[in-house]
Amino acid sequence: MARSLRAVVFAGGASERMGTDKALLRHPNGDSWLVTTVNLLRSVDLEVWVLSGHGSHRKCLAGQPGVTVQAEPWAPAGPLQAFGCVLSEREDEAWLTLPVDMPGLRRSTLLSLLQHWRRAEGLALVAEGGDRLQPLFGVYPCGANNRTALDQELAEGRGRWFGWLERIDYTTFLCPDQDLINANGPDDLAALMR
Repeated sequence: MARSLRAVVFAGGASERMGTDKALLRHPNGDSWLVTTVNLLRSVDLEVWVLSGHGSHRKCLAGQPGVTVQAEPWAPAGPLQAFGCVLSEREDEAWLTLPVDMPGLRRSTLLSLLQHWRRAEGLALVAEGGDRLQPLFGVYPCGANNRTALDQELAEGRGRWFGWLERIDYTTFLCPDQDLINANGPDDLAALMR
């Protein structure tokens, strides 16, 4: 039986290194990074959840069909803590995860990753570019094992995504580097806009 797949966008960070809310930065297509990311995911027929504590994100996405903005019930504590809001123990579900600050991701790369994951839905699939994992772009099956591993990582006070990966079964998917550019500061943004 195929797992049901939804997407979650991580957009709740403080964006301190960028100096402004990255989700609302203008994408070259004219929309914000947040709207562009949501539209990309909706273009492949995924229901989208946006995890964010920013009221402006809810306003930005108001009325979009197939989109839920879930307020984080605490101050931003990192993407793994946020993911804990949606990762269930159900064996028939999975989540595609994507950070809002990866504005170069193309639809063709997203479709390739999804197609690859469908061949082995019981394993997490983590994007890889060059010699680095980009674990916030991936597909993560729900289930008791993955949920327990996430809870253990959080309970130990680390809350690191890489720490969680050490506890679960996953494989990798090689993506073009230009799709995985993660803009964390003004220099990254300038390079992206060139």
